[in-house]
Amino acid sequence: MGLTYFGRHKAMLYVGRVITGLVNGALTPASQIYISECSSPHIRGVLSSLTASALAFGILTPYIIGAFVDWWTLALTLIIFPVMLLVGMIFMPETPIWLMANKREDEARQALQRLRGKRTNIDAEFVRIKENQEKNDKKKHKIQPRELLKGSVWKPLSISMGIMFFQQFTGINAMVFYTVNIFKSAGSSIDGRYATIIVGVVQLIATAFSGFFVDRYGRRILLLGSASIVSCSLAAMGSFFYIQDQWGPELATEKLGWLPLLSLIVFFIAFSGGYANVPFILMGEMFPARYRSILGPLSSSFNLCCTFIVVRSFPTMQITIGKYGAFWFFMSCTLAGIVFVYFLLPETKGKTLEDIEKIFSAKYDAAGVLKTAEMQADNSLEVKITPSTLSDDIETNKPNDGNLRHQKSKNSGSVALENGNQIATFSLKPIIDSEEEDDGSLVAAPL
Repeated sequence: MGLTYFGRHKAMLYVGRVITGLVNGALTPASQIYISECSSPHIRGVLSSLTASALAFGILTPYIIGAFVDWWTLALTLIIFPVMLLVGMIFMPETPIWLMANKREDEARQALQRLRGKRTNIDAEFVRIKENQEKNDKKKHKIQPRELLKGSVWKPLSISMGIMFFQQFTGINAMVFYTVNIFKSAGSSIDGRYATIIVGVVQLIATAFSGFFVDRYGRRILLLGSASIVSCSLAAMGSFFYIQDQWGPELATEKLGWLPLLSLIVFFIAFSGGYANVPFILMGEMFPARYRSILGPLSSSFNLCCTFIVVRSFPTMQITIGKYGAFWFFMSCTLAGIVFVYFLLPETKGKTLEDIEKIFSAKYDAAGVLKTAEMQADNSLEVKITPSTLSDDIETNKPNDGNLRHQKSKNSGSVALENGNQIATFSLKPIIDSEEEDDGSLVAAPL
């Protein structure tokens, strides 16, 4: 884009913009998933929120530099940041989950040890990752489109996309893109360049501080609090422009000229306190490991589509329904988002990625406990027994024939299996099995 100044052909600028958009779209889910898969559960929220802080810093930097240099100088100056990312990622390990999924167990252990520290005991965490991957390995077929219709897949995807929708329809990017125009419309005497810098600094500070509250108060609380204050700010902003329309620009600015700036600052503080980072944290947490590489880009792409719609339609909305109507529309969407989060978003604070997967599986309750048991029977007798469940509640007898049969007792909750030369009677107890959708079957396990 910077070289367009020397090439003198606007096609170069268009090509640069397209490439930048494509790469940013690809990096957004990849960076969030990378951080989620590398982080320990108790600090995952803090580390995942760094992407939102980096985004706020990325908005502020061109605000500051662009206030003093030409656009092409700005573009060439900003090359330093992707170069830093390129060099830095050369020395970073792959995520242990990805290495385990690609049958590189030794490298996965080394990567996990490096991420946790040389003196940290990683045995329990490594076993958990390995066991979860072994469950995924049972489904060796390629992912089929119909698999995306399973409850454990479409539920977290729908929630993530819903959160992304309400994030963008707070009007955040309309505020960012049209900050100068909003200040001018409000009759503010502050220079537009400095107004954007003020807003950028406020957003960066608020986003950075919010990262420390994600793992303390949880995702739901931050989203609900953020949306509540954002809706109040939008209501105040819309009210100012309504009064301006009724009283006239001069009188409204004289009496309430402070309101737009205050509302905008409160808006960015509240947005940065929850909506700026939590949707991306959830995107890295909620998706099942097997489908994460598909669902992450889908959610991120939907977010960017919403961004485009909001930014593109904001000027038209101001003309058709008025400035106050546009802000009140965003306020209504934000209030709807509060209802969505309250009733549909589960809390993921402090949970492992494996536990979060269980939340959306029909086989598990909210605490991650298996709801039903599963009966596995084929042409050979196969019983799952653990030391904690083993007892003497097993009776064996000679069968009448060699065919496998099972019969469940109505009163005792037991099952009799006949195979080959023996009959075994077991009491039915739930055991943790695979993450597949529950089919109503049972597992026979002795008490």
